[in-house]
Amino acid sequence: MTKIVAALAILLLITAATAGAENRRTKITFSGSVRVPGATLSAGTYYFLAPNFKNRALVKIEDENGQFITQFMGIADYTRKPDHDIITFGDHECGPKAVKSWFYPHSGTVVRFVYSEQEAASIAAACNDPVPEIHENSLNAAQLDNYTVHLMTPEKREEAYNAEALSASDQRDQNGFNANPK
Repeated sequence: MTKIVAALAILLLITAATAGAENRRTKITFSGSVRVPGATLSAGTYYFLAPNFKNRALVKIEDENGQFITQFMGIADYTRKPDHDIITFGDHECGPKAVKSWFYPHSGTVVRFVYSEQEAASIAAACNDPVPEIHENSLNAAQLDNYTVHLMTPEKREEAYNAEALSASDQRDQNGFNANPK
């Protein structure tokens, strides 16, 4: 219940989330602006897609009419929490909420978003949170495993990517959307 109240407090509300197991597709409606790698999404309905999901995925976002919005790299992660949010944000107020991860509904699969170097530096500093980043501006889906992912610190220092370095901030985050509120 706390997570639902927090989501309403930040003026972001999920009104629909449906998923297709065959293509890792989730329909999400936001009531306020959110930031994703390469774009800021206005209030509205979007589809998050990650077909061919492995250790890394090329995540695509389309609007409700199927129009392409953006695509970017995501890194596979997993959760043991049986009841988790669909979208998570950092626990902070720093402009449009930057999406940290997309949990695939009814599974332990998580796609952690990877921002460009410039976006990651801006988000990390403003939100006092480490952010995964990549130097490449255009991605080749067949080469995703060959790209080097770094971790941008709030001090704008680049470090080697380590998922465990993100776990402390993940544990304190209370902002997110739950597709199946109880």
